[in-house]
Amino acid sequence: MSRTRHSITDETNLKILELLQENCKLGVQKISDIVGMGISTVHARIKAMEQNNIIKQYSAILDPVLLNRPTLALIFVTIRYRVPGEPDLLSQKKFCEEISKHHFVQDVFVMSGQYDVFLKVRTKDVEEMNQFIVGFLRELPAVDRTLTMFIMDNFLETQELRKLAPED
Repeated sequence: MSRTRHSITDETNLKILELLQENCKLGVQKISDIVGMGISTVHARIKAMEQNNIIKQYSAILDPVLLNRPTLALIFVTIRYRVPGEPDLLSQKKFCEEISKHHFVQDVFVMSGQYDVFLKVRTKDVEEMNQFIVGFLRELPAVDRTLTMFIMDNFLETQELRKLAPED
């Protein structure tokens, strides 16, 4: 098992991962040229990383402004675990599963501290964001309170894991 784990995180695989993060449409031929290995070897390494869920998916990065979703807010949510008059406890996990299905919600994080859940939400404008928060989110029984911060500018937004290093 440790041999498999080591082979997955060696220098060559990390270079392959960096290349795929930069451009997931980069062909196996080009990757093999860059890392100095044969095509079949590189292909096998990529397949192994896919099977081990190191590579979870390949996706395109879309421009939210061009697709009419320029308004970005970070919303902190405090969960109400018990509704007055209701015998059952509300589930944070169920809230997260349900809110994840909403088409404006991009990310859902469970967190420690003053708030329980952190949401990254994109809409077309402030009015639509307000409707999401007031007309939908705050109407959910599990939501006790929210704190919303609108993002004014963006200097870095990435899913890329940078400066990967092999395990010792």
